[in-house]
Amino acid sequence: MAEPLISFVIPTKETNYRVLPLLDSIRNQNYPADKTEIIIIDGGSPLKILEKCKRYNPKIYHNEKVLAEGKGRGKDQGIEKSSGKYIVIAESDIRLIGKNWIKDMIAPLEENENLFASVPRLYVDKNDNIVNRYLSYVGVDPFAVCRSLEGQLALNRVALEDAGNYFKIKLNKKSPYCMGSNGFMFRRELVERVGGYAQDVEFIARLAKNNFLEFAIPKEAKIFHANVKSFSAFMKKRVRWTQAYSNFYVDEKKDFVWVDNKPRFMVYVLKNLLFLPNVPVSIRKCVEYQDFCWLLHPVLMFLTTFINLYYSLQSKKILRSIFS
Repeated sequence: MAEPLISFVIPTKETNYRVLPLLDSIRNQNYPADKTEIIIIDGGSPLKILEKCKRYNPKIYHNEKVLAEGKGRGKDQGIEKSSGKYIVIAESDIRLIGKNWIKDMIAPLEENENLFASVPRLYVDKNDNIVNRYLSYVGVDPFAVCRSLEGQLALNRVALEDAGNYFKIKLNKKSPYCMGSNGFMFRRELVERVGGYAQDVEFIARLAKNNFLEFAIPKEAKIFHANVKSFSAFMKKRVRWTQAYSNFYVDEKKDFVWVDNKPRFMVYVLKNLLFLPNVPVSIRKCVEYQDFCWLLHPVLMFLTTFINLYYSLQSKKILRSIFS
């Protein structure tokens, strides 16, 4: 059977060379190079970095809108320019673990046409800094742990159906997971069928709305996400993202509903702000994973909740969505 074409969509705006390990991990796959399309949508990286990228034979396009998420922005542009049967959304600060990553990811999709995507797990490097190690368990935003696939997996709240080399999961149509980046591989044909990509969570919500509910988590496919190098870097990144969300990303939410159960959401926010309710979870996970980075759990849950609350109170649209 001929291997399908895989398109890696990589939105970038680099200040250093962090994208090179990703490109290296793609080109070192046990998969034909002519069946691997690399599309870089660049929002303003220095030419010296882009010159280094050219060694990996990518297609490079300029992103006048700079940002990665949203209609007509980085990811959306890259998908439009792609040709693959399957698309991988790959942020520039990840890298694929192992040389069979592509094969492991496409196997469930080729085997089962009812699956809309393959989702890799995050790889935890025990030599990594403590903050990034914790984020490698729960995902980039601890506040979203109640809805994010990574967070729900880490807290053992996901029903997994063993299907051999992968686990099969079904979306809740009314409350789909927050997911869709960091190595997310999906069928390209679905973009037009559900009305476009826009943002990661918006695309997932559109899939669920159109009854595309089943996806796979391959057992061997993982990615390492070099998200942050320090606590201060984490805080700056969360503030920037939350500001961006409250200023304009919220305007683009049409199908994804963040607050699907208002009383439960209010209790969740209160528990995070009280700090202590998350301490038992922190201790339990420290023991389960044998990793003291979980001691950060109540701290980062409190801080990210506070940041979200602070900027939400300044956004009339967010307040209306919560209290109307």
